[in-house]
Amino acid sequence: MAAETVEMAKKALRRNFSAQRNAITEQQRQEFSAAICENIRALPVFQKTAAIAGYISFGAEVDISALFPGKQLFLPRFEARSGVYEMVAVEDLKHDLLPGKYGIPEPSPSLPAADAGFLASQVLFLVPAVACDRNGCRLGRGGGYYDRLLARSKTPPVAVIYSCQLSETPLPGTEHDRPVRWIVTEREVIHVAGNCESGEEK
Repeated sequence: MAAETVEMAKKALRRNFSAQRNAITEQQRQEFSAAICENIRALPVFQKTAAIAGYISFGAEVDISALFPGKQLFLPRFEARSGVYEMVAVEDLKHDLLPGKYGIPEPSPSLPAADAGFLASQVLFLVPAVACDRNGCRLGRGGGYYDRLLARSKTPPVAVIYSCQLSETPLPGTEHDRPVRWIVTEREVIHVAGNCESGEEK
């Protein structure tokens, strides 16, 4: 599939799955988020890791803040000069975060960026998504920020979505898209055996 065609398909899918996610009520969001956190806690890969790279939920995204206590926590911060996100260790959510890009709380500029080698080898990434398919293909917001963050990670990432964001048909991808190993919803935990066939029509 040509790159332009892939991007057009992705935009249409983002609109569709974003609408489904936004249709979830606040009560459902809280209930589903709690169930998703329980499913993640049951993952051996989560139980074994001492450090996680999480995110602060925005809008209707899954709230995973219940998973933060007891782990060394890293959160994304937008680096305006380079135009990319970097991960930063956070100890106090009340004092270490400030309003950042899109109004999402981010680590304070005074905190140092995390060591790239430590992130790549020791940290489990819990990543949000607009949609995922059962092959591990992840559809993000469109900036490629997480694909860049995950490019060097040696620990396969976990995608965090509601069941309404799970595509039963393969999602279009490119060679730059980083597949995920686990997909966790409020209903199920999917362990992806194969790889996302990025860049090819499926």
